[in-house]
Amino acid sequence: MSQTLIENSTLAANENRILAALSLQEFERLAPHLEPVSLSLSQVLFMPEDQLQYAYLPTNSIISLLTDLEDGSGMEVGLVGKEGIAGVSAFLGGRETKVATVQGEGEALRIRAEKLREEFHRGEALQTLLLRYTHALMTQISQSVVCNARHPIEGRLARWLLMYSDRSKDDFFLTHEFMANMLGVRRAGVSTVANKLQKMGFIRYHRGQVTILDRKGLEDFACECYPKVKERYDGFLL
Repeated sequence: MSQTLIENSTLAANENRILAALSLQEFERLAPHLEPVSLSLSQVLFMPEDQLQYAYLPTNSIISLLTDLEDGSGMEVGLVGKEGIAGVSAFLGGRETKVATVQGEGEALRIRAEKLREEFHRGEALQTLLLRYTHALMTQISQSVVCNARHPIEGRLARWLLMYSDRSKDDFFLTHEFMANMLGVRRAGVSTVANKLQKMGFIRYHRGQVTILDRKGLEDFACECYPKVKERYDGFLL
């Protein structure tokens, strides 16, 4: 990798929580293998049963993890942003079980799977961080399953908007297709649910542009799953 790319990856790494938590020695060993990449909206990074060539560490992009059913339908069960890494099978082994698609376009750092495994098996801080992050991600996925089965659509949407905002900002773009995948409803039902939150004064929603107007109100309205998952993510670096 050229010196310019190394410098760019070093700057970008400060925006990813896992990389930013590494010691200087560990990061310097990893830096030459971190390749800055631009991720475009709806880009598919991997599919179920893929043997990964790369793992992705978002800096200001957001990656959606979805189930994949035979009839072509599915539902989002996880979000990966600047707090983590997409492609845990790259260091845990085996093949992927989810579809990973870019929901928030932006930048990320990618690393070859074999190099990530090599660094993981050194047993240093990176290994601990990746295992703790994986635990937090599994909490998010399992909580999503319960949430989708038991909680009202409005509370689920509030939870997802807050999770998305945590990885981005309070003003962002969400496609109707993505929101339908989040909720497990038809696209036609998305506007109905979003309009209800808008009438309650929590958000402004127009042509896919979402602005959170009352974060505290949205947090109080969201289902109980949001604080449970957020606590796990806030604590995984401790």
